[in-house]
Amino acid sequence: MKKIGLGSWFLLILLFTLPPSVFAGWDFSRVTIPEEEIKSGGPPKDGIPALTNPQYLSASEAMFMQADEEVIGIYLNGVARAYPIRILSWHELVNDRFGDLPVLVSW
Repeated sequence: MKKIGLGSWFLLILLFTLPPSVFAGWDFSRVTIPEEEIKSGGPPKDGIPALTNPQYLSASEAMFMQADEEVIGIYLNGVARAYPIRILSWHELVNDRFGDLPVLVSW
């Protein structure tokens, strides 16, 4: 039989003493702002479309890019790609492929 260390006992005791709301989601029983006064602050679920099958330009053709523009860069399997933060801020996700390898770029 394997012995349980002190740290494991502490973790087990902690898990059994925490209120169930910690594991089940948010506890709204002690709110100070009435729920009907809380308004949505952004797009609805699935309101930000991911980019799928993106088209690419060479760096010399991408005239819309600024010289100091920030990008997320990926170099994989001999292929280099740059995803402009300015575009990712509108889409947040790019579903891309590097050959047969599917890649998700997230911002």
